Amino acid sequence: MKNFSIGLNIVLLIAVIVLYVLHFSGKTKNVEEQTGLSAVVPNAKIVYINMDSLLSNYEQSRELNEAFLKKVENNRTELNMKAKMFEQEVVAFQQKLDNNGFVTRERAEQAQADLMVKRQNLQKLDQELMETTQREQIELNQKLFTEITNFLKEYNKTKGYQLILSTTVGGNVFYAEDGFDITKDVVNQLNQQYRNK
Repeated sequence: MKNFSIGLNIVLLIAVIVLYVLHFSGKTKNVEEQTGLSAVVPNAKIVYINMDSLLSNYEQSRELNEAFLKKVENNRTELNMKAKMFEQEVVAFQQKLDNNGFVTRERAEQAQADLMVKRQNLQKLDQELMETTQREQIELNQKLFTEITNFLKEYNKTKGYQLILSTTVGGNVFYAEDGFDITKDVVNQLNQQYRNK
């Protein structure tokens, strides 16, 4: 009889533990499913944001990057067209030179000098486009950084975190336990703020 009582108490204890685990783990999953957010550890003071994920899911970032890439492609297309036109002029010059198409040697030298100036201008344009692209990329990154930083200052007024880290693939944070990633919540609120503008 005593063994039966001990066995029954053990079975009841296991059942209570299983119910406890199912109850609390089920609640977390339901919150995650309803909001689409991962649960953050209560009273966490240090959290992080995955910047790769934030920038790829933040609507304004995607729109700005798409516009930037389109502009870069247009500039590259324009430069390639000018380079092809220059190549055609070089081929035409060479054919004319090979066929003795120039009346005087001075005319041939002048045509060659003109081509050299065009080549230098083309190289200068390529350099300017590269510098402009780099400058615009830096400005775009700075704009996004400033906007996200300003948003996080307001966001943190209600959250009370002491430290919000940024991580990227290959960045400084190699491991963090579940419950410290606030990326989804930040992305959702940034997108909502952007849509409201």
